[in-house]
Amino acid sequence: MPLLTEPGQTPSPPLSAAAAPEAGGRLRVRLGDELPIFCEKCGYSLHGLPQVRCERCEILHYACPECNHHQPINTLRPAAQRILGRIRAFALGFWVLVKLNFFGWLLFAWGAVGTELAYDNQWVSTPNLAGNRPAGTMRWSPYALNIESFIGTAVFALVFGVLGRMLLLRWRRTVPVGAVLGALVAAAMCAGAWLRWIDLSSAYPRIASPFGHDLLLLVTWTAGFVVLGAAIVWPIWLSLVHLFLPKRTAQALLDWQRGLSDPKPNEPALARE
Repeated sequence: MPLLTEPGQTPSPPLSAAAAPEAGGRLRVRLGDELPIFCEKCGYSLHGLPQVRCERCEILHYACPECNHHQPINTLRPAAQRILGRIRAFALGFWVLVKLNFFGWLLFAWGAVGTELAYDNQWVSTPNLAGNRPAGTMRWSPYALNIESFIGTAVFALVFGVLGRMLLLRWRRTVPVGAVLGALVAAAMCAGAWLRWIDLSSAYPRIASPFGHDLLLLVTWTAGFVVLGAAIVWPIWLSLVHLFLPKRTAQALLDWQRGLSDPKPNEPALARE
């Protein structure tokens, strides 16, 4: 039965012409002819048929002689590709879930940090009106500068910036990504402090606002260390990869990571071979 083609489409050479020996005596098998392939629409065997190159998109495809269905040659092994596609979709969904949990729970933790650092409290003993025993009252005051909180938030922010930047390699610009992460951390800390203020205001109506000079300085300090962690992680990662991996493996890994932020072509390269 003759092959059905549309005007302007030219069939590729037959299998015998494409399977020419390469240098070294190996037989080069044309893409699409190494395994049987069947029409996705009617099931007709397309193995060994001439391949047609579309004049509009330049993609190689088979034209089924039974139903004239045009099938690109990169639809090899449809069952295996369907399984691989589902595995890839599951892995992608799982990775997105990991990222959402990482940033969601850690931003929640940053809000808890802001809640805890919003106020300093101390138990003050005052004489009882009856005079028989001392009584106590809780005294709340806005956050005051101390070295322990600055060191703790700096370490936490540095680690958060490093890990967060490694999870966001699809965005090439390091400083803007770090600035966004730092802004989110600052917003989470301020939200936690504000919620603490609202909670204490119900019991202590005249309590002062926690957003004083000291707390704002701590929030700015923390956001700055997030940006610093995002900025230094890539040079450190380059050094570790070149130090512990073979040269070719290290270069392939780094090229793949750099390629995460490159635009993908609209058409598959497999169909253009």
